[in-house]
Formats: sequence, structure tokens, C-alpha cells
Amino acid sequence: MWIWLGGILILLLLIAALILLSTITLHLTLRKKNRDDTILLDVTMLYGFVRMHYQVPSVRLKNWRDGLQVEKDRPENVLQKESSSVDHQVNKDQVQQWMDEFERMLKATSGFRVWLRAMLRRVSFRQLEWSTNVGLQDAAHTATLTGALWGVKATLVGWLSHHISLKQRPKLFVVPVFDGTPLFSTEFRCIAKIRCGYAIYAGLVLIVRVLKVKGGVKKWLTILFKD
Repeated sequence: MWIWLGGILILLLLIAALILLSTITLHLTLRKKNRDDTILLDVTMLYGFVRMHYQVPSVRLKNWRDGLQVEKDRPENVLQKESSSVDHQVNKDQVQQWMDEFERMLKATSGFRVWLRAMLRRVSFRQLEWSTNVGLQDAAHTATLTGALWGVKATLVGWLSHHISLKQRPKLFVVPVFDGTPLFSTEFRCIAKIRCGYAIYAGLVLIVRVLKVKGGVKKWLTILFKD
């Protein structure tokens, strides 16, 4: 009997070690070409046994006041509610609401920024590619816009490299199109990984930090499970 119990214990410890040593892999693709806008997110865990997929098939700019209209319902998406609405508006009021909620999370968590920086240092980017084709009616304006886009991309990737480990050199492209036809298309691809064991540890640390703040749990639950 003791041999069987010992064998079961060893097996459970082995399974736990395999889980903690496994990696969580995120594949993110953002694509815009004319009216075709797509956001794809695939998450792979436990050596490929667990896979999750989410897709936003359409992101359209209605006007400057109403902002973006996001079509979010896809039958194959994970955590999909049958009763959820087809479209979701993202305008300045929605962005302000997200900023307010983020500030509430900061106040409801002891040392949230410290926790976030520590977690990001454990994330490694195995691939980062960002290509853009741009063109305006005037060739000089196209060249100016091309230079500005190069500057924006270099700044963003430089900031990212100070917070996240980049295992491969980022591949950045900005291609000017001088045929006189207004054009803008861009595609962003990245593969990020984090150890499952550290992700679990980071989650536990976050819970402890929330518990240190009076009313922190209630504030988090209100934000996460609001209607």
C-alpha cells in the first residue's frame, strides 16, 4: 500500500513539475488593409494540450465623435456569450472609462506598478514583426509620413525593449508607395512566452497585494465583473 501511495505521490509531483516548467505562448496578429481589419489572439498552454482562440474580425472608424466600431462576436471565440451584442463602440468616453478603471486598480493594489514591471521582465518576445505600406497623393507628403512612421515604430520598440526581453531582433518595415493613390496597410505579428510557474506565482503575488489594501478585493471584483 505504501508503495502505491509513494508512486502516486511521485507521479503527482512529476505532473506538477511539468506544469510549472511549461510555457504559455501568445500569438498576436493585428492586420489592417483598406476595410479589412482583423485582430487574432491564440494562446497555447501545457505543451499544446490547452489552446484558446479569440478573433475580432472587424474594426471600423465610423467618425471622430463615435470612434471605433468593433465587431466582436465569433462562434469559435473562447468565453463567448450567446447573448452578447454584435458591435461594441470604442470612443473617447470608453477610453476615459478604461483609464479611470486602471486608476482604480492602481489604488486597489499595493505596489501595482512594481508588480507589473516584475511580471513584464519575465515575458520574452520570440518574434516581433511590424510592416506598413503607406502612400499619399503627393510624393513629398508620402516621404514625410514614411519618416514619421519610422520614428514612431523605433520609439515604441525601444520602449518595449526596456521592459520586455526581446529574444530576436525586431523586424520593422515601412514601405512608401508613390503611385499617387492614398494607401495605408499594416500588419503586426508577435510571439510572446512566459513560464506557467511564474504566471501562477505572479497571480498569487497580485492577490496578496490586493488583499493588503482595504476594500481592494471588492474594487477589483466590481471592475472585472461589471455588466
